[in-house]
Amino acid sequence: MVEVRELSFGILKKVSFSVPDGAVVGVVGKNGAGKTTLLKSLGGFYRYSGTVNVNGREVKELPPEKRVKTINYLPQDFYHPFPFTVYEFLSSTTGRGEKEIEKILATLKVLKLKNRLLNSLSGGEKVKVHLARLLLLDPEVYLLDEPVAYLDVSVVPFIGRLVRELSKGGKTVFITSHDVGFLYDLCDLFLGLREGELHLFGSGGELLQKSREIFGVELKAFECDGEVFIKTV
Repeated sequence: MVEVRELSFGILKKVSFSVPDGAVVGVVGKNGAGKTTLLKSLGGFYRYSGTVNVNGREVKELPPEKRVKTINYLPQDFYHPFPFTVYEFLSSTTGRGEKEIEKILATLKVLKLKNRLLNSLSGGEKVKVHLARLLLLDPEVYLLDEPVAYLDVSVVPFIGRLVRELSKGGKTVFITSHDVGFLYDLCDLFLGLREGELHLFGSGGELLQKSREIFGVELKAFECDGEVFIKTV
């Protein structure tokens, strides 16, 4: 379980919520609402006030080697100052062997990138490599910040299936995306932020009810051929 009490840092103002193991949580709000700050705070990157407990352990008190296997973060942007290949990066940051790395890269359909320099990759390719890193570390909680932003449309359903598999395995996943339809179809719960304050912690239906408060526009769900689509009205 992830238990957050009066979490404050930067724009965030006393955010509190509890999430059970295996939940997929969509973190939503307008640009600048505090979504990335929340994920980075949960991951222990910031010295926040308040508490963030993962199964009874306070994140900011965990040593780095334990924290990365407890809760870990997929960033929006990627900076690599050293000329590492994909394999060198994954090996050095996860401690996993070549066969394990190749298996994960193959699962993500990017085994061909193994010997490519990280800085030569496209944005979407970097997302997959960093996702491979998380899968190799296999933390209890995954923090995915805009994981589909750079991906081809054809790859987005694969990410959805991957998140569902993590959830079935008992992993808790926090995920941000500006594609509310993608999140609505995927997530069990929603955290809605506005100017750093928590305005929603609830279901997809509650998200639609509070959409104007959170996004400044009203959202409606429409069903077509068994699929649900979210549109502004």
